Amino acid sequence: MNAVILAGGFGSRLQPLTDTVPKPLLPVANVPMMDYSLAHLSAFGIRNVVLTLGYKAEQIIEWTTGYRSLVSHFLIEDVPLGTAGGVKAAQNFLDDRFIVLSGDALENVDFDAMLRNHVQSGKLATMAVTRVADPRQFGVVEYDESGVVIALTEKPPSFTGDSAMVNCGVYILERAALRNVPNGIPFDFSRDLFPQFIKDGQLGVYEHDGYWSDLGTPNAYFDANFRVLRGGFFAPLFNRYRDISHFFGQENPSLVSYSATVTGHIEGCIVAQNAFVASGASLHECIVLPDAIAEGRHSCEIIGGDFALSVQSLPPPIKTRNFAGIRTNT
Repeated sequence: MNAVILAGGFGSRLQPLTDTVPKPLLPVANVPMMDYSLAHLSAFGIRNVVLTLGYKAEQIIEWTTGYRSLVSHFLIEDVPLGTAGGVKAAQNFLDDRFIVLSGDALENVDFDAMLRNHVQSGKLATMAVTRVADPRQFGVVEYDESGVVIALTEKPPSFTGDSAMVNCGVYILERAALRNVPNGIPFDFSRDLFPQFIKDGQLGVYEHDGYWSDLGTPNAYFDANFRVLRGGFFAPLFNRYRDISHFFGQENPSLVSYSATVTGHIEGCIVAQNAFVASGASLHECIVLPDAIAEGRHSCEIIGGDFALSVQSLPPPIKTRNFAGIRTNT
């Protein structure tokens, strides 16, 4: 069994963060978010992956060459083919059963449990679903007591209720499922393929009760950076291009790349590679992106090369701990 990682989107809801870097390479706790997808797959024994690429594909290809023990194939879409269309174009690289997931989301789905669910169901496809309070940016999934999807509503304009089950964008598919996908034209899982499967009773669900975020907004991106430091994720694979970070400070420690320069005051921040916090600057619970220069006073902001975005949510305190890519200071 191998995997497809969908990594070709523009990340338009995250602009200006994605103006110069594709969303899968945006750092989360100073590690490109795509690394977490690959680490997740590797933890379950999958190191043969296909990446479907579009926006700034060359950056992702260059980064991927830095991994050890990873067999990777790249499919560059000159014209976007949609989620299912891109997987169809990659079918020559795929096993008879494979996982599809996003390179720009963060989750800790139990692939072993999901696979058991999929095999037992005998369906062509299984979708991971999870409960969220506000589903308006996602696909709302309804299913019967046996776990068979009966309805899928993409981005409902209005919603009443406390919560809903939504599509995580993580699928296990049989290769035979791609027979329903046309060649060379845009085709989407949620809008085009899955409605066919729902009609035929061929789409099952796996209920995921752990963490999931599509990191689609600055607030979600900000929260995910600090959520990673609380644990529950898989250690990133070795990549020869990745910087090492360390924890800096005692009372409210910050995570700082060794290639960053900090001459100002920081508390509870994440400072990425080659960033510079100027003398006289005072940062409280901020994220400083790669190569950015931070000056002045900032609190709860994402600071880039020529912008500083305020976010609404407050991060939890950073917990100093060890995992690949981070060293605690001694």
